[in-house]
Amino acid sequence: MTNLSTSMLDLQPAAVPAPGKNLLRSLVSNFALAAALTVLAMFSIFLVTGIGQDPLQFVHSPQEYLGILLFNPPILQFAIGLDNLFIMLYSAMFLTLGISLWGVVESKALLATSCGLLGLAGVLDLCENMHFMTMISAAEQGLGIGPTQIELQVWESLLKFHVSYLGLFLMGFALPNKTNLETALCFALRWIQLPVGLLIYLVPREISVPLVMVRFTFFLLALLAFAAIFRQNKSD
Repeated sequence: MTNLSTSMLDLQPAAVPAPGKNLLRSLVSNFALAAALTVLAMFSIFLVTGIGQDPLQFVHSPQEYLGILLFNPPILQFAIGLDNLFIMLYSAMFLTLGISLWGVVESKALLATSCGLLGLAGVLDLCENMHFMTMISAAEQGLGIGPTQIELQVWESLLKFHVSYLGLFLMGFALPNKTNLETALCFALRWIQLPVGLLIYLVPREISVPLVMVRFTFFLLALLAFAAIFRQNKSD
């Protein structure tokens, strides 16, 4: 078995003092685990109530879109609130991950570009959610939702996802991969999430729905992998 002392978190002592190194590792692991639990909470709400943001990320007629917004506004707003928390957590995870790995990666440019794209994805994700919340308020006041708003919302969602796909793809090449878990994570970042994410918006609806589930599973397992890798190495 590969010695964990040679894994992605094995920074040179001169790069970061041990206490700071351990703190960063703990933060990455804790942020990743908390983000994974938040994803599970959002998915549980969707399974129980059928309510979530995913249906709003596709084009519908104004009447259909309005029906989704007004089906159960309090639950939808709660799900969006959880998603806002998720955005904060994954953004914090990638920030601390980038700082933690800065002294060990072979290409700082790749790591910086990846983290920058994922930070941009977080901003776009928040913009998307703010638009959701604005449309819910407008719908509740009977102001209606026009096709331009719907098209803009879907455009925001598409841009957010594709920026994140690129950021994750590049991170798959930036991260060291000395252990089996790290190698599996890098492989998934490179060759699973990117094609699945792109296909979601290129195939018929009946195929895209299962692919959305594959994307969800990837996000969950990737977060758990990050949590395990950084927690495992914390004690080295």
